[in-house]
Amino acid sequence: MQAVTAFIIILSKISQAYFNMKNQIEYCIYLSELEYIENLEDTLRIIPHPGAEYNDLMDINLKTNQRSLVGLKDMLYKKEGIHYADHFSRIYFGNEICEILIPSLKQAQRAYEIAQEREMGFTLVTPYVAFEGVEQLKVLFEYFNQYKNVEVVVNDFGILHLLSTNYKNIIPVLGRLMIKMKRDPRFSVSGFERSEKKLKNPSKVEKNQEKVLTSSGLEIESYQKLLANIGVSRVSIDALPTIPEKGVMKKWGFPVDVYWPWVYITSGRSCAIAAHTQPGKLYHPTDETCYKQCKQFEFIFESDKAMLQTVQRGRAVWMNTMSLLEEYYELSPGRLVYQPYIPV
Repeated sequence: MQAVTAFIIILSKISQAYFNMKNQIEYCIYLSELEYIENLEDTLRIIPHPGAEYNDLMDINLKTNQRSLVGLKDMLYKKEGIHYADHFSRIYFGNEICEILIPSLKQAQRAYEIAQEREMGFTLVTPYVAFEGVEQLKVLFEYFNQYKNVEVVVNDFGILHLLSTNYKNIIPVLGRLMIKMKRDPRFSVSGFERSEKKLKNPSKVEKNQEKVLTSSGLEIESYQKLLANIGVSRVSIDALPTIPEKGVMKKWGFPVDVYWPWVYITSGRSCAIAAHTQPGKLYHPTDETCYKQCKQFEFIFESDKAMLQTVQRGRAVWMNTMSLLEEYYELSPGRLVYQPYIPV
């Protein structure tokens, strides 16, 4: 019986290796809570035909989790003939937007151990930080610097410099907060008129405007060289509605990780969620009195324009671009970083 089980495992790994060679896209899962990693099968489980009563009980996170899983399952089966849950090869763990949510050393160690047990790669995700956050991250970096092939996603140039100078074994990955792209969930449905009287070539103007909306700082060659010189191995982008062209992405000169379906819009050092529950403190930054209200509820935004689902959790505003999965799949990014839940 043990021999049969071992043979099945080996066959599964050969199948996955062949798939990865053929498809060229690595499938990763990004989770900010250790319990989701410890119960990965439940995190990736699709609830078959949930009734209306169960639907009413699900919050925005759970609903998006289920709908995005169904979309991912259907697309991978249609495009590749594979089962989605068998092809995640790397765990992303951490937080991008708040130093209070930096995992403890014990939590990071456990997440790394689980990745090792599952024979998955491990990537630690880090936020932009102040002085206290730097000290917290140093503790994590000291631990992970003893291993090879551990990645750290950086969203702070100071942390990128720290890694490149003091922690040579860690592989830095440029975070999506460092990529300047157009981030807006609102779209006009009222129509517009274009004056063509003074335009010799209106179609060219439209093309140039589209190019601006889909461009980023990664197209600057000097910036590419700077990142390469300090050891950046990959770059991260969001699955934004302003989809970059495949040829443009290739010119960036780095493997590209696409985060989906939760897209980062903006953030700051003040926390509106905490302020809502502590009105006497108004909008000053979260501090030692933070009760992590961001893990309890969110604000939902509405507009008189057509708008993608947009919420605020903690210091950041996020939008849901679940519908753009196939468009970004066709771009053949290096990785698809799936977020079952808002990464807070």
